[in-house]
Amino acid sequence: MSIDAGDALLRALHDHNPWWEHGTDAFSLPARQKSDFYHLTRPERSGSQFEDQPLLGLVGRRGVGKTTLLHQFIHHRIDHGDDPAQFLYLPFDADPLYQLQSDDQLRRAIRYYESRVLGRLDTDTPHFVIIDDVHQIEHPNKPTIDGWGGPVADLLNDPADRHVVVTASAAIQVERELQSAGVSDDDYGIQPILPEKFRDYLFSLYPALEEPDTRVSPTSLRKGENSLPTALKTRDIGPFVSELRVKHDRVADVERRIQSQVVDYLAMGGTISFERDGVVESAADLNEADYTRLRDNVRNALYQEVPGFESIQTIADLERLCALAARNRGADTFRYQDLVELFDVDRRTIADSYLPALKELYLLTSATEYDNSRPRSVHLYLRDTGLVTALADGDAAAVRNNFDREVDLARVAAFDHTMRFAYGVNAIQGNDASPSIQYWRGRDGEVDFVFEVGDTPVPVGLAYHSGERDAALAAVREFKQTYEAPVGLLLAGDTVQAAQPIEDLGDGVVQLPYWLYLLLC
Repeated sequence: MSIDAGDALLRALHDHNPWWEHGTDAFSLPARQKSDFYHLTRPERSGSQFEDQPLLGLVGRRGVGKTTLLHQFIHHRIDHGDDPAQFLYLPFDADPLYQLQSDDQLRRAIRYYESRVLGRLDTDTPHFVIIDDVHQIEHPNKPTIDGWGGPVADLLNDPADRHVVVTASAAIQVERELQSAGVSDDDYGIQPILPEKFRDYLFSLYPALEEPDTRVSPTSLRKGENSLPTALKTRDIGPFVSELRVKHDRVADVERRIQSQVVDYLAMGGTISFERDGVVESAADLNEADYTRLRDNVRNALYQEVPGFESIQTIADLERLCALAARNRGADTFRYQDLVELFDVDRRTIADSYLPALKELYLLTSATEYDNSRPRSVHLYLRDTGLVTALADGDAAAVRNNFDREVDLARVAAFDHTMRFAYGVNAIQGNDASPSIQYWRGRDGEVDFVFEVGDTPVPVGLAYHSGERDAALAAVREFKQTYEAPVGLLLAGDTVQAAQPIEDLGDGVVQLPYWLYLLLC
């Protein structure tokens, strides 16, 4: 019996690209778009982020919506006049047979597309080659087999007006393959796709919030005369406080509606709610199977994708670290020495191998102490509160019926959204590096999060319930005095009393509602 898997992808090409025959009728997509869609597609402007460089890599863990974003982009462009033949979509996770002799299959599929489909259009028509789940055909342990880097490098060297898009679970999977194929760093960009944030979830429930009169745009807080960077530079927080009040006033009439959805978002996170058909209005509509599927997807990702990280010897330890972080929920620091003894490995394995691998996969991010070159302890934060619930509780009931558990998850979500906020503020200043969020421990307590804009630190204290406010405020003020930081933020939960929604507490400290902070990130 002869074995020939080399035409498996080619034979299914029309099945994976139904828009060639049916146009926009071929799509079955969610009614909502994540904010990533607007960032990538730029529906109000010409061009897209996909066209800013010859190749764009979208990276993020399974279930965050990378494939959906790609299909939404294709649908949008066809709907606005592009010919369906301008888009080739190749999903290497759809059939394991596509992963055999993948370099040959990829080349055959592209040759067929260019001659039989694209060939019907003018020769200078721009087009997109979209290769989904390229990590499935990366072969770091099989040096004699090309994965996808060689064929893609050939595409980039061709003078045709072509843009290539690839997706993977981690940036290293894209970077390693392109480096081995000799592709210059200037020829590609990497864009992480993270779980749905609170803003995306809320807008999917209440689309009217995206109308011009109620849309709360964070742009003016990131740049301009009323922005955080300007407040840090001038040390005048007045315009920044005024801008925050403008943001609040836009949605003041529906404040209670927004507040009511916070706990549901905390319980389900940003992956489960986006995967389901239709909008999940309440976490009570989820069941144990939803969380089991999320947990299993993460476990499968670890065992299938971490082997490409050569420094990882015991993959099960990564799953155990995630479980440990889920139980703790960022409440306490872990001493590195305790982790060393618990996992029976050395400190370098924990700090330089396990934690970076989990960060690369956008599962868990660690936070060390600010201004400490040799930290002894670390906070561990999972990047999706739904995963915390899945690993620690199994369903949403424990969160929705337990305020203490809600407080814990609010801390985890605040860390994740602070990462996003710091990235957004810095990126618009021309620094799009991955942000570093740290904590700081002073005499008066601990500042939950510290990030920098340029070289200027911004302390962020969290007081989700009234008993936390005094200590959180004292810690933020001590940090500001110690480092002469111009601005400090205090995030107040619904049970914290305030004279007005946005308060200037003096000494450069601004108190704002927790739900508004999430909305602005």
